[in-house]
Amino acid sequence: MAVNQDVEVSTKINLNNLLSDVVMSMRSEIQYRNPKVTINCSNDVSIETKSGPLQQVLQQLLSNSVIHAFSDDQNNEITFNVERNESSLSIHYFDNGIGVEKSIRKRIFDPFVTTKRGEGGSGLGMHLVYNLVTQALGGSIVYDELADEGAHFIITLPLQEGAA
Repeated sequence: MAVNQDVEVSTKINLNNLLSDVVMSMRSEIQYRNPKVTINCSNDVSIETKSGPLQQVLQQLLSNSVIHAFSDDQNNEITFNVERNESSLSIHYFDNGIGVEKSIRKRIFDPFVTTKRGEGGSGLGMHLVYNLVTQALGGSIVYDELADEGAHFIITLPLQEGAA
């Protein structure tokens, strides 16, 4: 059953708590790659937004790292760096996996783009992430093509809905 994200009401969300909760809820799904997950976010950083879509975005990023970035369960790392300024909040998501193939970097948010064709990958995960961030949350997301190692996504969200 599809859920219309537009009907969800914005609430004040503590980012550190949300990130911790998402990582904890995903623990059984990501444990086979055994990533060390680091959350660099002050305990007092809050944002007024829709928690459902933001939670989905974070879950998809974690899933993508486990499915696409890590080939075994050794030395895998995922980091969330959260920065806040006067009008927006940035979530920098890093993994130290294999990175994104150069051939798909510019198309990573397009539908049906996957490196796991024929292996169960639909190519809709990052397309969903893009739509949730830009439409449901009113923010932006970019892939840092200059990342030296692994993948680096930068999500920027307005501090209050409608403020962007």
